[in-house]
Amino acid sequence: MPTIDLPPWFLSVILAAFGLVLGSFANVLIHRLPQEEPEDRNVATKPSHCPSCKAPIRWYHNIPLLAWIWLRGKCAACGWRIPVRYPLVELLSGLIFAASPWLFPFGTLIWLKGLICAYALLVLFFTDLTEFILPDALQFPLMALGVLFTLPQIFWPAHATRIWLGSNQLLSVDTFFNGLQAAPAWHLFGQPVDWKTSLIGLILGYGGPALFNQIFKWIRKTDGLGMGDFKMLAWIGAFWGWGPMLGILFGGAFLGTLVGLPLILMRRATGKTMLPFGCALALATPPIVLYGPGLWTAYLGLVQ
Repeated sequence: MPTIDLPPWFLSVILAAFGLVLGSFANVLIHRLPQEEPEDRNVATKPSHCPSCKAPIRWYHNIPLLAWIWLRGKCAACGWRIPVRYPLVELLSGLIFAASPWLFPFGTLIWLKGLICAYALLVLFFTDLTEFILPDALQFPLMALGVLFTLPQIFWPAHATRIWLGSNQLLSVDTFFNGLQAAPAWHLFGQPVDWKTSLIGLILGYGGPALFNQIFKWIRKTDGLGMGDFKMLAWIGAFWGWGPMLGILFGGAFLGTLVGLPLILMRRATGKTMLPFGCALALATPPIVLYGPGLWTAYLGLVQ
């Protein structure tokens, strides 16, 4: 009998509900982690409250998506206009969870790693977009977690999980494989991220951009990247290895150029204007992680 016998569409429905709830918590992280005071950064015991009037939020005013529509985007106590970012984050979180069993084999290590990575990128995208901050409280644990993800495949290298895909089709995958595996919407195989690859990705992800920033600062007398960007690349390297991390770095630089260059040409920004590079890295990560080998092969075909 397969370990998991639910079709992906059913898993999507169940996981979407969890994603919406965790999307509400993502909004708490986005609002509180950039705060300066330790009490304001408390996401564990401090109850939900309105950022404007500090009134406690009742549970039925905290239902993902529905509460925002019901309240017409305003606080029930003071009428403060709730930013559209709140329902957007909840919706994106729900979509991430719903899409996860289609992109990664559900119930395996690679599925959990992909889900945690996507959720963290969602939070970091909006903290950088709104506050130009990539919080250490989130990024340092992700660095350690990326390396820890390589341990199960060392101790249980041959553990398999069988997944029912419907129409009498079974998918057998390594439960603790730490690389891309076959899934309903993914049929390529990636190289496993072992502990050496993870550590190299972590060190190179932090050290490479830090060295580049020092050279840039020596030439231009200003920072080219923020320390939060180094840490973001470090944990991405720990999660996916040094190769995808470099692809994400160049992909983020390309996206940043697409945004920054038109602003400079229109004189709405200068070479010293601060842009949220973490947002560009977050957007570049999914295509590089999922389709990086195919994109690289297509690029080589164009240049040859």
